[in-house]
Amino acid sequence: MRMRGKFLLHFFGQMLLILLLVTVMAVSSFFYLDWRFSEAESNSGLTKATPDTFESWLDKTSDGSWDVDDFLKKSVKKQRGWLQIINDDEKTDYAYRVPKDVPSSYSKKELLSIYENRKFGNYKLNYWTVTIEDDTYLILFGWKSESEQLLTYIENQEKPIDSLKDYKDSTKDCIKQEKGAVYLLNDDGKLIDSLNSTKSERDSLNELELLKYNSAPWNYKREISFKRIDESRWMVASVPNPVYIPDHEFNKSFLKFALKALFLIMGALVFMLCLMTIYYSFRFGLPILHTIKWLVNLSKGRLEEPRNRKGRPVSKNKKGKTKQPYRFFGEIFESMDQLTETLKRDKKNREKIQTTREEWIAGLSHDLKTPLSTIYGYSMMLESKQYDWSAEEVKEIGHVVREKSEYMSKLIEDLNLTYRLKNAALPMNRQLINVVPFFQNVIEDFKKNPFSEGYDVSFVSREQNIRFPIDEGWFRRILENLLANAVKHNDKGTAIQVILEDSKEHLSLKVKDNGKGMDEETITNLFNRYYRGTNTKDSTAGTGLGLAIAKELVHLHNGTIHVNSRMRIGTVITLLFQKE
Repeated sequence: MRMRGKFLLHFFGQMLLILLLVTVMAVSSFFYLDWRFSEAESNSGLTKATPDTFESWLDKTSDGSWDVDDFLKKSVKKQRGWLQIINDDEKTDYAYRVPKDVPSSYSKKELLSIYENRKFGNYKLNYWTVTIEDDTYLILFGWKSESEQLLTYIENQEKPIDSLKDYKDSTKDCIKQEKGAVYLLNDDGKLIDSLNSTKSERDSLNELELLKYNSAPWNYKREISFKRIDESRWMVASVPNPVYIPDHEFNKSFLKFALKALFLIMGALVFMLCLMTIYYSFRFGLPILHTIKWLVNLSKGRLEEPRNRKGRPVSKNKKGKTKQPYRFFGEIFESMDQLTETLKRDKKNREKIQTTREEWIAGLSHDLKTPLSTIYGYSMMLESKQYDWSAEEVKEIGHVVREKSEYMSKLIEDLNLTYRLKNAALPMNRQLINVVPFFQNVIEDFKKNPFSEGYDVSFVSREQNIRFPIDEGWFRRILENLLANAVKHNDKGTAIQVILEDSKEHLSLKVKDNGKGMDEETITNLFNRYYRGTNTKDSTAGTGLGLAIAKELVHLHNGTIHVNSRMRIGTVITLLFQKE
């Protein structure tokens, strides 16, 4: 069995037990919270209720009668209200505690008024649309608002209604008996006058509070009703709110329970965690500690598995097989063995690369030292008073010094470019151009160089309009480096062809010659900048970095470079660029 299956088998029992425990606690918490929310909906006069809660409270039996949850009836009765269920025919399908002045059916105009004003006659209304057994019903919950009745009473008793100071004593006594208050506001929401009010309510009474009250009346200690007196003034009446159950108190009690449940669940999880820790420390601790020691060895450069006093790997027996306690982690130890071998191999490769790098640096130092020695020698000769140099001799010396200086400058420039390429610090400006005339120009310029004299350099393309995005400066460098390499390592008379081919997916560029060719070792290290590629016989023939630079520039153009060469037959270097 693979390690994944072993872990599943071992952990399944423990996880199942924990999951069962957490599920029981979560389900218990859910039922408790559901009861708390239902209680809150009841205490708030059903203003918090939703269609989903009504669908859980209502059911229709097979004979067409309604089965109404006692909790809903209790809530309606607590509010001293009434409940109607209206069917699609706009008639009452079920009624509970409905007064005589409430009709059993409604016209469309009456229903529209209910939707807009949430009122019907002397009753305030809340309504919900629910779906029971694929049929849609309208639920109406109405109640007489004490504040609305107070406004109606004042309107019937007082003329004019806005003269608060001139109200009759009977009206004032009624307001006090109801523990009510009356306010007069203008259209800007500013208080004009009040009767039997408190300072806190006067300070908080404004249009915003009225809107907030309508959206969440259970959050306010006072029930509020208002009506417009004229075009510029409003009258507001308030009485104690019978459905006052503020969210912050409910949230506070809910939070206490949630914290208790959370601590209980966390305690159970911690207890299970302790038991599992004790078990796993004995079952899996030994192999894990062994793996850690192995990793420590690798980090310190000791590329081997920890060994016992007898010199054998700890996880192996005398026959070289994995011991029983370690077989559970067999895949890990197999991976660790592979990692150890990979690190050993990488170490050898690094040592080889380091040796190659040192050889390359030594060769590079030689290439710098040779022209520098020439420049130094000629400068000493010119400085010496023992000789009287002719103009021709000075000119010849100057030519040699300039040639050596140019070589050193190019070598330093190539070194700088290779490190910029390595660190991805080379700016690219690719533009879509017709590459055929561009390649023709590069090859013509190369043929004019005395360096290419005696070589047959040509360009071949079946098409005359091939568009591809390139950085012209860096692409010229690629082609010149490949051509220079072909000239440098082949005798005069060698034919060098640049062949351009186009397809739907790729752009192919080949540099082909019929020269000396290369052996396998040279091909393998051709683009390695640590490979000794400089020509020590002719220090001004090149820097030895040209092909390494060309390869990196090809990659920056989203291309690849391949070499195919045979001794005494020739070489083909192929550049393949993916079209976007």
